[in-house]
Amino acid sequence: MNKEAKHKIQIAEAAAERYIVNRYFTFDSLAAKVNMKPAEIMDFFSSRSSMLNYYYESRLILLNQQTSDIPGYPDFTLQEKLSNLFLGLLDQFREHRKFVLITYKNRAINIGDKTNFEILLKRELKSIFENDQKISETASVLLNSVLYQSLLWQFHGLIYFWMSDISLHQENSLALTDKWTAFIEELFYSKITDSGADLGKFLFYHSPFQQILHKQTNS
Repeated sequence: MNKEAKHKIQIAEAAAERYIVNRYFTFDSLAAKVNMKPAEIMDFFSSRSSMLNYYYESRLILLNQQTSDIPGYPDFTLQEKLSNLFLGLLDQFREHRKFVLITYKNRAINIGDKTNFEILLKRELKSIFENDQKISETASVLLNSVLYQSLLWQFHGLIYFWMSDISLHQENSLALTDKWTAFIEELFYSKITDSGADLGKFLFYHSPFQQILHKQTNS
């Protein structure tokens, strides 16, 4: 990670912490916290809002950095990659839980134009699915923008569950994520759909009804 990215992440995290204390914090108060001059901060961000939005963006940047250091990650199963993505983000959010509770709805989600966080998350989901060679042939037709948008909203749902989770260490959220990712893997790895498609093709071409239809067509 380059120096500029590190500075931006440091500023965004400090801004998230200041926001909890004072939603209208000044550049001067933030500068003291990150040991920088206000003008130096403005070289990276033009407003408080841009810093707070970047907090969410930067969670994925940090997670990608961590993922790149995992031995054998490309060989992980679909469930393992999705779990790494979702649980990794939950760990990031846990460090600034109060900020996430207050701002997630307005800064991580946009019903109209997607936030940068949503764009990056959707891109990561697409990469995970489209680079997985174990996905069944039939299920691969589901790999489209509708699927990734659906997964994006399901992830938002997991976050909302986590935000209201009062179990010890949010264990219920971890269990839900594990069950959800296992279900997704079973759905996309299952050979039942492939077998069903093969059976359908065989019956279509070799069924007695197909032969009768063929004779009637040519009579």
